[in-house]
Amino acid sequence: MTTANGDKARPEDGADAIFDSTDRSIVECLREDGRMSLAEIGRRTGLVEATVRRRLQRMKDNRLLKIVPVIDPDNVGLETGLLIDVKTERRRLEKVTKAIAALPEVRFVGAVTGPSDLMVEAFVSDREHMGRLVLDSIGGIEGVISTETRAVLRVEKFAYEWEVPEVAKPGSK
Repeated sequence: MTTANGDKARPEDGADAIFDSTDRSIVECLREDGRMSLAEIGRRTGLVEATVRRRLQRMKDNRLLKIVPVIDPDNVGLETGLLIDVKTERRRLEKVTKAIAALPEVRFVGAVTGPSDLMVEAFVSDREHMGRLVLDSIGGIEGVISTETRAVLRVEKFAYEWEVPEVAKPGSK
């Protein structure tokens, strides 16, 4: 949908949330340098600064984009990544999920399909820290039945700045 001035309709105008090639080019600039000025983004994308500002605000308002600092776990002493499968009592799943999500070592918690109920990604400093997290902090939560922990041996890709893949629209081939 297009507005009278030729811009794509914005979700706040009643249209569905959009993430088009112009948005992608703005995000690509921010992937390179999250503190890049609006003027520089405009120069690189061929947009005027006001358009960059408006599009960034729209993406933030519609939760298409969050601008956050990214901390490298290795550089702050959290050198061991863990993937933890957690089985829970079904009736306590929500409480267990919230308790695990509140742990400072935990970066991701998601309900999953398969043999476990939750997938947890966490970072720890050493084996002792891993033991405290898995056995005491997670294992001690009421409603946790079991955990299965895998330590990450080598990282090939660790990115918040991944490129959004093109998604086929319903009805297109």
